[in-house]
Amino acid sequence: MHGIVHKTLKEYVVDQTDDDTWDTIVDRADLEPKLYLPVTRYDDAEIDAILEAVSEMATQDRRAIERDVGRQLAPELLSTFSAHVRRDWAVSEFLASLEPIYENVDAATDDASLPTLTSRLESDHAVVTYETHRDTRYCGMAHGILEGVVAAFDGDATVTETACIDDGSDACQFRVDFA
Repeated sequence: MHGIVHKTLKEYVVDQTDDDTWDTIVDRADLEPKLYLPVTRYDDAEIDAILEAVSEMATQDRRAIERDVGRQLAPELLSTFSAHVRRDWAVSEFLASLEPIYENVDAATDDASLPTLTSRLESDHAVVTYETHRDTRYCGMAHGILEGVVAAFDGDATVTETACIDDGSDACQFRVDFA
């Protein structure tokens, strides 16, 4: 997985708690402490182990934690891939451009582990579909990223999950209703 996810997860934990708690989580996850670099790829097993340790120690379930991390990750992704995004767009314009942006990022990163994203824009909403080949689906994180994108574009929109891989659907699907 892209290191920006690992880095953001660590920042999320430290923001919610402190550095000592992060160290405890790394220890419980049976990982070696390391500096996560945003441009390096790391094993998905590290994210899974950390998320499991966090959810065991927290009052939230893992999916809620993933969603929170996704919200925090969205501005990081937008900043990292800012060459592909116009900051003067409305959230609907961003979502309408999501597939070409994603194709450009996918081509630039040459990362075969990226999920597949599609977006369909209607008059008052967008439908975003998220498919992944990963063993762990990270549907909560995808939901949070969409919510974080809405917030980053100062959008007045609501993101609702309408289908989920974890519930037997072929893909996760989210409806973004514009106010």
